[in-house]
Amino acid sequence: MTTSLRVWVVRGGDDNELAAQVPQKQTVAISWTTAPNLSQVSTRDELRNRMEQALPGSGTPNAVGQLFRFAKEIQEGDFVLTPEKATKKIHISRCTGPYRFDSAMFGESYPHTRPVKYLASVERSLFPVSVRNTLGSVLTVFRADVALPYVQGAVGDHGAPKLPLAKLSPSGDPEPEPGLWADEIEGEARGQILEALDEIEHHDFQLFVAGLLEALGYKARVGQKGKDGGIDVLAFPDVFGLASPRIKVQVKNQKSSAGHQEVGYLNGVIGSGERGLFVCTGGFTSDAKNAAFVRDGRVSLVDGRDLLDLLLEHYESMPRRAKSLLPLRRVYVPEQPPLE
Repeated sequence: MTTSLRVWVVRGGDDNELAAQVPQKQTVAISWTTAPNLSQVSTRDELRNRMEQALPGSGTPNAVGQLFRFAKEIQEGDFVLTPEKATKKIHISRCTGPYRFDSAMFGESYPHTRPVKYLASVERSLFPVSVRNTLGSVLTVFRADVALPYVQGAVGDHGAPKLPLAKLSPSGDPEPEPGLWADEIEGEARGQILEALDEIEHHDFQLFVAGLLEALGYKARVGQKGKDGGIDVLAFPDVFGLASPRIKVQVKNQKSSAGHQEVGYLNGVIGSGERGLFVCTGGFTSDAKNAAFVRDGRVSLVDGRDLLDLLLEHYESMPRRAKSLLPLRRVYVPEQPPLE
């Protein structure tokens, strides 16, 4: 029995640096350098165990799930979308073959690859808002079948040019597609949450991060400018702030990545018995991630994806004042049915 057409979104690298290369290289890739050659694993449990052996703590359900989807669940013929931030375009491709472990195509940082046939690039704005919200998920690999009618409108079922996408897009937002699966709803929700986070002003974002730290078991307060060396939040293991380590937190709610110099400033104000935490929704440059004080654990980095994972896991435990800055409602959806 034939399987219906599916749509996947595969991000173009940590800083979106691979997206523009997809049309030329006819390949998509993801990172997770702690993961082994995925052609050598057959189950999620096996993948998780091997990642944990390589680096304890790296085999999270989120990481394992996305890696397994990329290597085992994307099938030849599936549509693959790669958003490009710089041009606000979506590159449309079709998967043409199995997973490959290839550190030569995009470098050692992106060894997990899939070959694709590039078909077209379309403006992101031509998708309806509800579909754009789904495509806006911060996940690296996820299903986005709600985009299928618009993708087919651009390239047809088999890659042949069809009608311009704009002529097939309905006016306004369509009703939710019947059979919308959990992964797609999660992607849409994450995209909406990320957009809502973007609207929070800096001081309120400090309060929000402090509330999240309290949900994690810390006592936290927003720093006073000029009195705490420019630190945004101070967190303590105990109510009096006497126990170690004290955590100094810098937060930036922005689209751009934080660099080595910004993270280095936080490292410079950390004293004995203290640790640093840098939260930046726009992520971090490679230099920042590879800094010695990050590798040795003196400063920890939390990007937008990490922040959303923590938020969704601990939101119910956050204080009311923090939740009021980003009101969320829990919903339940049916599990994804098995593919025929």
